[in-house]
Amino acid sequence: MGGMDEDEKLLSTPEAAALIGVDPATLWRWQKSGKVQATWTTPGGKIKWDPNDLRRQLGLPVEKRPIVLAIITSAEGVLVGKRNDGKPPYTFIGGEVEPMETAEEAVIREVEEEAKLTIMVSAAGPIGQRVHPKTGRTMIYMPCAPVGSTQVEVGDKEELEEVRWVSLSEAEELLPGLYEPVLVYLAKALREPEFTE
Repeated sequence: MGGMDEDEKLLSTPEAAALIGVDPATLWRWQKSGKVQATWTTPGGKIKWDPNDLRRQLGLPVEKRPIVLAIITSAEGVLVGKRNDGKPPYTFIGGEVEPMETAEEAVIREVEEEAKLTIMVSAAGPIGQRVHPKTGRTMIYMPCAPVGSTQVEVGDKEELEEVRWVSLSEAEELLPGLYEPVLVYLAKALREPEFTE
């Protein structure tokens, strides 16, 4: 999901070099010799790289970025969003982990962008991770809680029609086939909140 501008997804030479495991000077030499081509050069002369394009040029596997989903619980329930495209109709708030971003940073950013909610991520780490059976994408499920207010509103109107808190039974109805570790987590978290607000 998420909504970063295209140029924000482009990497600087040091970031791109770190991503593929080479020294920035090596990447610069490759670019100068024509082995690789930068995606864009800014009017100020800075070189920018699309990570997947760079991988393709070097014959490296193109990486499908993982999807991180926020399993946000509070006294009001668990936060879900209704998607505009209906695929699927309802979902947990989340999106792709961007280059050079941790799963924790990604989930905090996505929730702020899509639900206008400030959250904290549990220090316990992910609830679980799997390759989604329908999409083939790596999914990371992060336990989260609101910081302060639980008031939410749609921040990304192109992605979502609504965001709202629902009970566990409503979540099971709206999100059929919930990933079992998430279901177990929600059953416990909505009975005994893990976080204090």
